[in-house]
Amino acid sequence: MTRAFRRPYPAYRVNAYQASADKPMSEMNTTPLIDVLLVLLIMIIMTIPIAAHNLEVDLPGPGSKGGADSPQIALTMNASGQAFWNGEAVTREELGAKLSAAAKQENEPVIRFQPHALTSYNDAVQVINLADDAGTGKFAFVGNEQYRHFSRD
Repeated sequence: MTRAFRRPYPAYRVNAYQASADKPMSEMNTTPLIDVLLVLLIMIIMTIPIAAHNLEVDLPGPGSKGGADSPQIALTMNASGQAFWNGEAVTREELGAKLSAAAKQENEPVIRFQPHALTSYNDAVQVINLADDAGTGKFAFVGNEQYRHFSRD
């Protein structure tokens, strides 16, 4: 028994490229169109500004005195979280009462807050919340320059 030789492809497909090359292409090539659209999409995404959460703060103008005539109170904290009002140790309740009294004065003093570098953030935030609850309008952070450069020592 002999088998007839079969071609792997039909004869009409052997020159399929040649046959299609003679006719003009009637379909649109979408690959370059998609590439251009993707590049445009990436450019649009890159130009959209990143949404930033803004906190508006009234900063003093160039000619303002910055509270030079206001009395100043030093509110400090040590590394263990103990608060000091002008060098005198106070409890949280006493601190809240002193902050409320200072906020109610006619010439409100500037509260200059300076926590120690090793004070826990929780303790510092509790004092800041006490000042906010008391309604102090003049609250300043002092000594931030010590945190400008972080290092291991």
